[in-house]
Parts: sequence; structure tokens; C-alpha cells
Amino acid sequence: EFFGGTVNVKYLSVLFVGDDGIDTDQGYQGRMQFAFVMLDRGSNHGAEMDGPEETGASISTRSFPQLYNALFVGDLTNDPNSVSSDDLSEGMLRLREATGGEFGNMIVVNVATRGVFQDECFDEQRRQGTTPPTDVDAPDYLWISSNTIFQGATGFDSVFETGSCSQFYGSNYGIRADPELILVPSPEDVNENVLFLDPRPVPGGAAFQDVDALPSNFFTPVDYKGAFGSDLWLSGWSWLSDQGRIPRNLPTADSVIAGGTLNTDTTWSASTPVLLTSQLFVPAGVTLTIEAGATIYGYGKPTDGLGSGSQGAPAVIIEQDAMIVAAGTASAPITFTSAVDESLLPAQGLWGGLIILGRASVDGTGSNTVEGLSTGGAYGGTVDDDNSGVLQYVRVWYGGSVIGQDNEINGITFGGVGSGTQVDHIEVAFNLDDGVEFFGGTVNVKYLSVLFVGDDGIDTDQGYQGRMQFAFVMLDRGSNHGAEMDGPEETGASISTRSFPQLYNALFVGDLTNDPNSVSSDDLSEGMLRLREATGGEFGNMIVVNVATRGVFQDECFDEQRRQGTTPPTDVDAPDYLWISSNTIFQGATGFDSVFETGSCSQFYGSNYGIRADPELILVPSPEDVNENVLFLDPRPVPGGAAFQDVDALPSNFFTPVDYKGAFGSDLWLSGWSWLSDQGRIPRNLPTADSVIAGGTLNTDTTWSASTPVLLTSQLFVPAGVTLTIEAGATIYGYGKPTDGLGSGSQGAPAVIIEQDAMIVAAGTASAPITFTSAVDESLLPAQGLWGGLIILGRASVDGTGSNTVEGLSTGGAYGGTVDDDNSGVLQYVRVWYGGSVIGQDNEINGI
Repeated sequence: EFFGGTVNVKYLSVLFVGDDGIDTDQGYQGRMQFAFVMLDRGSNHGAEMDGPEETGASISTRSFPQLYNALFVGDLTNDPNSVSSDDLSEGMLRLREATGGEFGNMIVVNVATRGVFQDECFDEQRRQGTTPPTDVDAPDYLWISSNTIFQGATGFDSVFETGSCSQFYGSNYGIRADPELILVPSPEDVNENVLFLDPRPVPGGAAFQDVDALPSNFFTPVDYKGAFGSDLWLSGWSWLSDQGRIPRNLPTADSVIAGGTLNTDTTWSASTPVLLTSQLFVPAGVTLTIEAGATIYGYGKPTDGLGSGSQGAPAVIIEQDAMIVAAGTASAPITFTSAVDESLLPAQGLWGGLIILGRASVDGTGSNTVEGLSTGGAYGGTVDDDNSGVLQYVRVWYGGSVIGQDNEINGITFGGVGSGTQVDHIEVAFNLDDGVEFFGGTVNVKYLSVLFVGDDGIDTDQGYQGRMQFAFVMLDRGSNHGAEMDGPEETGASISTRSFPQLYNALFVGDLTNDPNSVSSDDLSEGMLRLREATGGEFGNMIVVNVATRGVFQDECFDEQRRQGTTPPTDVDAPDYLWISSNTIFQGATGFDSVFETGSCSQFYGSNYGIRADPELILVPSPEDVNENVLFLDPRPVPGGAAFQDVDALPSNFFTPVDYKGAFGSDLWLSGWSWLSDQGRIPRNLPTADSVIAGGTLNTDTTWSASTPVLLTSQLFVPAGVTLTIEAGATIYGYGKPTDGLGSGSQGAPAVIIEQDAMIVAAGTASAPITFTSAVDESLLPAQGLWGGLIILGRASVDGTGSNTVEGLSTGGAYGGTVDDDNSGVLQYVRVWYGGSVIGQDNEINGI
């Protein structure tokens, strides 16, 4: 509120107040530009502009606000919360008491009854038109531009005049039209519970037409009406931004605004951000091409339910007979992410997801429709080699918006998608519902990553009969199952299309808890893999670690033939059998069941099925540390370890020959494009087959050569009597610590520790220095504190009692004595970069 005065204001935001958004009174004669006022059901007016307190001919200082570039967003109700509201007349802008003023470049939307309400006129000269008057001087006139855009309920008045104010402007004054704002909810949804909005105008739309000229040097030149142009100046500091209710400030002038129906072939380029403001349908005959490196920013749904009109949670929907060609690369992946400010990430359920619908076989009546859409969504048919396009190096993050009970959007949904579709290197991270779900179809997938979702990592249903290889699923405390494999919807003898996923080379990493975040989780039975509804399938070369209670939980069996052993059965044909290889490695908490069977499933596999052992992965945190806060991991197996023993044969030409179990061999295929890589949580892709894996205790004299990278995965202790020799030109790559504190067990921040009476001989040269560096992707460097450091401990004199220990170690670390000519070896041309990991308060590792 302005009680008189001449102060000027730019960039003014007022949200959800109990009375008026902006109030001028007692002769205020200042200027305002870029004003945004959003009311709610308990607000009064967007603005109340009063004249002087006195009446009659004695006006000494008339109010004369100059307000340009304002956006007022109303609500259908008018029930102010404030007990001090002195005027309850309905009107988005309330003018009275002979106020003057200039009002230009305004947009007034969601008007319930009256855009402007005026009474208590006196001798101010009221003017219409597109320019202020020249026949009367300020402050003795009131001018409201006829270019003002009003939008509201049926039958609303642009201007309502009563009392001493004659009918001058008229109820149809101004431009009564849609101002074409990107995302403003309908009047009944404007309140503090609005989930998402973007009050900027669509580039080139109505707000850019018939723009009023500005009157003085104070005002910033603009080419639009309303409070916003391309710049969302609220971003980063407004309450709306802090709450994730508006997008980050991606200029609309340089972006594609996407939503509705794509009627022609379209390409999204890597150089132009895409703002996905609503559900985008790609219909039959249309191809959406997405260039490598492109980023699509998904908006939140504006309100609960299916939103206003046809606006559900924003998603890209590739309909039957349409195509998507999204061919990213490891160095230029295609990213679907949330539009909210990056400071609010990671988080689940912030937008919808990617949905692809085909004509391949599904179980059911043929009238299948996918969940979570505002309209359409049909999938399924008889064309098992149907081609919906290409997905390569595509990552879908922070989605899974829940529409309602049992109505949600998965990260990536395949509905009846055929085997002609090429899918490899896809990732879903932080989805509130399932990561990747297959509703029937025959599509095949290689290199699938699912991280920290709120329900199941991989879900197959309705007769899915495709193949998957190299699947990595990492749960967290809020996840449900690593995989849920369902059979057909019908029961009894009428199974027409039995689900038969063939899953080989998968790694499932669990968490000790089972408290799913998704309200649509329809099965909360504990189990890393959940099999039910008479599903068939083949499951080979799997590793299932950090099992809390049950590795596999199965019930609702029917007539599928369940088989054990190291090879699929030959006495029954697919899809009518379920085979889980006895070579599967399970590792978990004390007393866990490898397989738990109940209900109509007899005890066939047994609770001790498979190989119950440590799979010897390089660095996977313990169950209590598996969540989005894990600091570092390397899910590859130690070369020559348990994962390379008893490897299952592969069944068809689709599968890539391997000599290991789990999702990874020597190749860390996540590197460079996964969320884990972007966040520096995994190392760069240095093949383990060509590297030294270092950590623990070095019990014999050892030489690290210049031709072989050294992966320092944990603290390496060189004890008394042992010499570590490092050749000139050698590189040692330090891993990050897996968790805060000293980590799990004895794993602190990786470092090389030369203990008392041990030796290091590291004689580099100027042309071939020895390098200790970080293992993270080079794109994240330089940075501090990414690993530990180099620690050398001797027996020379130190101040103290003789019981000195160095900081930052998981064990040991004694140093000091009386041997002042003690010899710990040689350091020449040795460089130590990007280290110094902090263990805790006053507990850290220095460079050297």
C-alpha cells in the first residue's frame, strides 16, 4: 500500500493476500512497471486505487499512479480474509474517490464479474483510447488503455461504473480475448494450492499485439503487455519458485513451447530448449525427431486431477502409427527433465513422462488405454514387428506425476510397442511411479537404467513378450520392487497372451526398507523381484544384492510350468514356463529368502535357491546407504570374481555374448550420460579388464606400471616391510567415498597410506610425471574434495606422546618416533589433484 508519496517501483509480485494486492491512496503519484498480482479465493481486489481522503472541490493532491505492464490473475470468489477490508465490491481493479492515473499494457484474466469497478467519481477527466490525453494535464485525468486485455467468465464486465461515475468506458471496453499466456490455471484453480503456472505470454501471441507506448524514461522499453515477456523474473527468488510452482527462467524467446497435438513432422534441436507445458500428442502419420543433446523441460500439472480442460500432467505421447526418432549419444544424450529450479532437484513426480503406443500384441480385449492421459491412449493389436521409432541414450528424470488413485504416468511407458522399435541406452531416474513399464508388446531393450523410483523399477504386464539385456535398477528407501512381472489380466484357463519377458544380465541393488512413495503401488509385498498372475519368462545372469527379506516373491500362479536349473526347459514351449537360473547370485541381510512362494504357488524354488554369496562388485554401498544420497559407486564386478563364474548361456541372436553375470562387465556403460555420471557418483569409463583395482592392504611388493590405469576404490594400506613402486607416467584414479562419515565397514575416502617402515618409490620425470587424480568424468573437473590423498607415515621425531595418528583414516595411521634419518622412499614429479575429501568435522585428508 502506498499512502501518498512519489516512490517508483519495478518488478512487484503480490500473491494470495487476504485483501487487496496493490493499494494506492492519499495522493500517491509514483510509477510502477512489471506488477504481478495473483489472487486466491480469499483475496479481495487485485488493486484498489483511491483518490484523496477529502471530497468536493478541495482536492489538494490527487492520486495519480502510472501503472504499466501489469498482470492481474483472479479467482472466481470474492470472500476476503482481512477483517479490515473496507470495500467488498466485486472488481479485479477497484478505482474510487476521484483517483487519476494511467493504466497501460495491462492484462486482467480470470475475471469473475468485473474487470474494473469504479465509483465515487468527482472532477477527474476520464479518457479512453490507445494514448493518454493531451488536452488535460496530470494528475487530473484517468486513462485506461483500450488495448487492455480482459478475459473472464461468461457475461463479465470489462468496466463497471456506478454512483457518480457515468457510463464512460462501458462493460465491453478494451480487448476481450485470450491473452495467450503459457500456463495460467482457470479461475476455480487460482489459489495457494495451484501446482504449476507460467504467466509469460506465448511468443508472438496476443500479448505482443497493440502494445502501448511508455510515457517517461523511468519505464523500460517493452514489446508486450502484462508483467512478463520472455524473462520470468520471478524465477529463483519468488515464493512460487521456492515451492516449485513455476519453471526456471528459460527465456521463451529462445525456446519451443510444446503441448496439444503435433500435426506435422517436427524436429527439436539441441540448441533450442523445449518447454513441455501440457500433454503433447503425436498422432498417426507424424514423426517427432529429437536431436542428440536436446533437452525437454516438463512443466508440472497445474492442479490436482486431470487439470483444467485437457491439461493433465505434461507428457509426450507417441500414438499408434506415429514415430519418435530420438537418437542421442553417450556424449550428447537426450534429456527429459523437470522445468523447476535446479535447487529443488532431485525430486520425484514433478511432471509426467514419455509414453509410446504401438500395435503389437497385448492381452485383453483390444480396447486397452494407457493410464494418466487426459484423452486417448489406445494401444495394442496384432503387428508384433510394429515400429514406433528409435530411443537411444534417452534419459527421463523427475517425472511420474500422480493423477489419482491407480492413475499415474510411468517414466517411460511402452504400450503394445513392437519389436521393430529400436531401444537401447535409456534411463529413468527419480520417477514417482514405475521406472519403465511394458503393457504387452514385443519391444526389445538393451542398456536400461532405473534409479531411485517411487514404485517398481521395471514393470511388465498384459502379455509382454520382449527381451531385455543389461538392466541396472537401484532402489532407495522409498522404492518398491526392483521389478514387478505380471501375467495377463484375466484369470483361469482363458490366458490368451501370457507375459514372457526374457531378462538376462541384470543387476538389482536394494535398500533395507520397503516404503514406496507412489500412491498407485498396488502391491506392497516385500521382494526385490515380484512375480505374479501366472507370468512366464526367463531370468538368467542376474545379480540381486542388498536383499532385505526376499529376493523373489511369487504368488498367483496358475498353469505356468516353473523350472529350476542352469538352462531353460526343453520339455515345454515358451511362453508357458517360468525359469529362474540357479546361477543367480543373491546377497542380503541375515535370514533373507532367495525365493519366497505363497498362495497358489507351491514351494518350488525354495528359500535358499541360487548362489547365496558376495558377487564381488567393485563398490556398491550397504543396504542402509542405498539412496539418492549415495556419494560414489562402481557396480562393475571385480575382474575374475564371482560374477565371472557359472555364466548362463544366452538364448537368441538378440543377446550380446558375455562372460559375466549382472548388468556390467569391464564396460561401465552408464559413464558420460547417466544421472549418476552427471552428479559425479560413478567413475569415468576406464575398463576394469585393463586396470588395477586397488584397495585394502598391499601384502607384497608391487609395481604400478605406466601402461595400466590404477583404480583406487578404497583406502590402500602399504604396511611395514612392503614397497609400492610407481613407474614414471603412471596414473592413479581415486574414487569418491561411498557415503558420509567413514562409509560402510572400513571404507573411508580412498587414499594411499604408506605406513611406518613401508616404502613408496614414485620417481616420475618432467615429461612423465606420476598423477593421482579423481576418477570422475573429466567434464566435472576441476573440483575439490573428490577423493582422499597420499599419506606417508614415518618414525622421525614429532611433538607429542608418541601416540600420534593421522586424520581421515578408517583404521591405523600411527606416525612419529626417534629415527630422524628414517627413509620412506622417493617422491619425484608426483602430482596430486582434486583430493582432500572431508570425513567429518576436523577430520579430513590433505593432498599429501
